[in-house]
Amino acid sequence: MRIEKSVDRLLSYCKEKGWDFELIFAHDKSTDNTRSILERLSLSNNRIKILDFPIRLGKGGAIISTVLSLELKEYVAYMDIDLSADPCELENLLECINNYDMVIGSRILRRDIRFTKRPFHRSILSNSYSRVFRTLFRISILDPQCGLKLFRREKIKELFEAIEIPDFAFDTDLIVTAFAQSLRVKEVPVNWIYASASKVRILHEIQSMGMDMLSIWYRFHLQWRQNKATYPQKKGSIYGRLLFALLSFTSIMNRRTLNHAKLKLLITNLNQNIIIDK
Repeated sequence: MRIEKSVDRLLSYCKEKGWDFELIFAHDKSTDNTRSILERLSLSNNRIKILDFPIRLGKGGAIISTVLSLELKEYVAYMDIDLSADPCELENLLECINNYDMVIGSRILRRDIRFTKRPFHRSILSNSYSRVFRTLFRISILDPQCGLKLFRREKIKELFEAIEIPDFAFDTDLIVTAFAQSLRVKEVPVNWIYASASKVRILHEIQSMGMDMLSIWYRFHLQWRQNKATYPQKKGSIYGRLLFALLSFTSIMNRRTLNHAKLKLLITNLNQNIIIDK
């Protein structure tokens, strides 16, 4: 099974590096046998923890709940279970973390890293999302959606408490919120292997992610208009005023904000009743 190979690779690499570590797996009602596999693996290794959620929270919701409900190590990272980024890529992030609060991997930023091979349509979607992100927020991060990120413990909980998007676009909310909190953010290139067995349906998610990105922009633009702290790149351009006016005259942003607020409240309440298997 893919998940067993991934766990074995994570365990062997972290042990090889001599790290003091825990592997935490957030389980939110998957319909396959993932839970039973993880339970069997955790019985033989006390470094593996399983968090059970009674409902499906989505990627972002599960990560937010995990961060806000546990005592954390000095550094905290999350990554995709298919190990599209091998654990050795964590070293690229760890090399920078002493000088930054948050270090994120990038599949788009290239230096001496080989080109990431993936289907053409995924490359188009990823680069298009990157361009729209930078156009909206004026933040010079090329790959906000990369599933490999590292944080300093003393910064992570305040950051995650402010996130309002629990779905796949939560990575974008995470980065914009980090800049709004004046955190030091570094993007580094990583090797990435496309997992053909991924269950994420990009075309199915693209509309929701696009609306969530507009929702994030609208929220921070509203804060800027109210003279509240927001990310420093915010500008009062005519295009920004027009987009804000357009979104303000629709009910879409209000509905999405309400839905996200309800889910965020649910996540907060769930943190009091999470079952943790050690």
